[in-house]
Amino acid sequence: MRMSSIVAAQRTTASTDAKRAPMHGRLQAFRRRAVAWLVRRALPGASNRVPPGELPRAGIQRILVCRPNHRLGNTLMVTPLLAELEARFPGAEVDVLGSGGATRGVFAGYASIGEFFLLERRALRHPIATVNTLRRLRSKRYDLVIDAASGSSSGRLAAGMAQARFQVSVEGTPDAPVHFAARPVHALRVALGDTSGVTPPLDLRLSDAERAKGAERLARVLNAAQGSDAPVMAIFPNATGAKRQDTAWWQAFLGALFARIGERRVVELVAADGISRLDNAYPTYFTSDPRKLAAFIDAAGSYISADCGVMHLAAATQATTIGLFSRTDPKRYAPYGHGNAGVTCEDGCPERTAARVAALLGG
Repeated sequence: MRMSSIVAAQRTTASTDAKRAPMHGRLQAFRRRAVAWLVRRALPGASNRVPPGELPRAGIQRILVCRPNHRLGNTLMVTPLLAELEARFPGAEVDVLGSGGATRGVFAGYASIGEFFLLERRALRHPIATVNTLRRLRSKRYDLVIDAASGSSSGRLAAGMAQARFQVSVEGTPDAPVHFAARPVHALRVALGDTSGVTPPLDLRLSDAERAKGAERLARVLNAAQGSDAPVMAIFPNATGAKRQDTAWWQAFLGALFARIGERRVVELVAADGISRLDNAYPTYFTSDPRKLAAFIDAAGSYISADCGVMHLAAATQATTIGLFSRTDPKRYAPYGHGNAGVTCEDGCPERTAARVAALLGG
């Protein structure tokens, strides 16, 4: 097929998909735009917003980080900021305004964490709980509040409501990095007047005891399978929407990958529905606890999946993490940290994707 025909077909498909967008999706998009407009009108500009280089390095004891998002990956991408805050203000206490049940577990390894203010997933649908949480937030005073998300109306609103001497916001910070995990750290460094240094990686800070338990669980799963002594690879073949590849794609991908890098003992990580996406061809592991899952991946040593929250969880361990990107932008969302990488597979070919991954793994 000629290139012009391919492009035309892609445009036609995109147009058709847009026409078929469900009504509830369009309503949600409209609601988000409306809320963003209202927040901009209500909070046109924070008077306590810190100009570049004017955040004091002393006297910052009470800090609030605002990142109210229920997605696991977005929560994990706050961990570099927490590490940076502990390095810059080692005696400070950090409260977190977040959302979702995983928030406490994600930040459990950070000794600087104080109080959590957790909003419901759809805060506007739970007005009483939301008002009570924001009222508790307003009752505290802070030296510094950080709005740690780009384009988050709820984060901006919460940061604007907090009683803080200084405010730092990712939104509008000059020369912001492309990757979302690096942006809050960059915003803080701009406020301090020092943008040098490597951004801290995603890090759950698993304890030695957690790592040991993860290794025990992995050994139990592998012993039950009675396989070889080949290196272990954890696979999570699930993802949301169009990012998820089907069973045939994964089978072709893994076959082509192992032909290049050699045999691996695969463990499939099973999603919340408890269903294997690989027809139970490999040993499986399931847990609803994100820290237990992270410890298991850490013990495996390597991990591959599409772009998803579990991918970012893996990146927050010491396991080599490869993310497969067919819809989202790896420059923004690739597994962050040394040795990790995002691989594009938008052409849909499992064999070519396997070749790219093998090159990263030394095959």
